[in-house]
Amino acid sequence: MKKLALIALLATSGMAFAHSGPSSSSSSGPMINDDSLQVFAVKNSSVTNSATGNKTDAKQNISSNSGKVQVNDDQIQVTLVKNSSVSNKATGSDTSASQNISSNVGNVKINDTSTQVSMIKNSYVGNLASGHKTKAVQNIASNNGCDTCQ
Repeated sequence: MKKLALIALLATSGMAFAHSGPSSSSSSGPMINDDSLQVFAVKNSSVTNSATGNKTDAKQNISSNSGKVQVNDDQIQVTLVKNSSVSNKATGSDTSASQNISSNVGNVKINDTSTQVSMIKNSYVGNLASGHKTKAVQNIASNNGCDTCQ
C-alpha cells in the first residue's frame, strides 16, 4: 500500500503544481480551469460526521466533488485510510446520509482525464441513515449523476 500510494503521489505531484491557473465560479457552480488534485490520508484515526434530528442531512465528502462542478483539466482524487474509521450517520425522521470518498456526485463535468483511487486497509468505512423515511448513499472511487444524492 505504501509503495502504490507513494508512486501515485509522486506521479501526480508534478502535475498538481505544474500550473497555477485560476478557478472561477458561475451561476452553475465552481469551475476549476487547471489540474485538480484532491488527497486525503489518515492513519490510526477516526473521521466522523453526524446529523441528528428531523429533516437533517449528514454530508461527508472526502477527496470528492459534489453538486455542480466543472473541471477543465486533469483531475486526480486519492484517499488513503489505514487502521482508521470513517463514518457518516443521519438519525431522525426524513433524514439522509451521503458519503462520498474519491468520487464525483451530482452534476460534475470533467473535461479531461479523471483518476480516482481509494486505498483502505484494516479500517471501517460506514454510512448510515436511521429513522422513518431515510436514505443512505455511499460512493467510493465512483461517479454518480444523482442530483438528489449530494
